[in-house]
Amino acid sequence: MKQEVRKAVMAVIVNQDKILIGSSPRDGGYKFPQGGLKTGEDFINGIIRELKEELNVDITENDILQSYTEKVSYTYPDEDRYIFKRQELNIVKIQFDDKMILSPQDDEFDELYWIYPSKLKNYNTNFRADAYTKALEICRLL
Repeated sequence: MKQEVRKAVMAVIVNQDKILIGSSPRDGGYKFPQGGLKTGEDFINGIIRELKEELNVDITENDILQSYTEKVSYTYPDEDRYIFKRQELNIVKIQFDDKMILSPQDDEFDELYWIYPSKLKNYNTNFRADAYTKALEICRLL
């Protein structure tokens, strides 16, 4: 039986007027860096940990432009590989710094792309599309 909701966090990383997305070999689409929160973990510490795990980059709270209390969510496809029905994400907007070296880890991402926020609709974000659009609106990037 699937669990109802996965509490998670996502990073909207901004570099001048572009945002970072990555192609995911796991899902066959594009997504923001994101991941589930551990029990008792707040979303700021969660995004710091997730960015280290997924992109091997160390950020500090000084890199955070804004964190939002408004959340976005999406429903997972009804496939066995997803153990949750839905994911609910806090959003953290992060300022990219040229000293940050982004290096995809494991099978989370195979390529990273800097795109204009208005072009996100041209990328297959699968079942996450509406949540991602809303996240960019919350971040005042659309």
